[in-house]
Amino acid sequence: MNRNKLTPSDVVSLIKTVRVNGFWIYHERHQRLYTLEEFEENWIKVVHSDGKVNNFKEFKIVNPMYAVRLCERWIDIANQREQEILKKLEGYNAEFKVKK
Repeated sequence: MNRNKLTPSDVVSLIKTVRVNGFWIYHERHQRLYTLEEFEENWIKVVHSDGKVNNFKEFKIVNPMYAVRLCERWIDIANQREQEILKKLEGYNAEFKVKK
């Protein structure tokens, strides 16, 4: 990473920690996972800091296996929602026909 004076020190620290440990960065608010390279390319778009207010606490350093488990949990939640919708549809009699 080419650090310039505009790069917040928290961002530099986060990137260095991730680089040393081989971890990823999880943006909790947007439920988005970044590899080191992805975060280096995109940090300016996702990190917001105007001096007093920033969103650094929204970023979490995670092990790549944590990312896999997290995605599995998202899939489980999506499957549960699908099952709830299908259960609601059981009481309906719907026909899909081509309009004439």
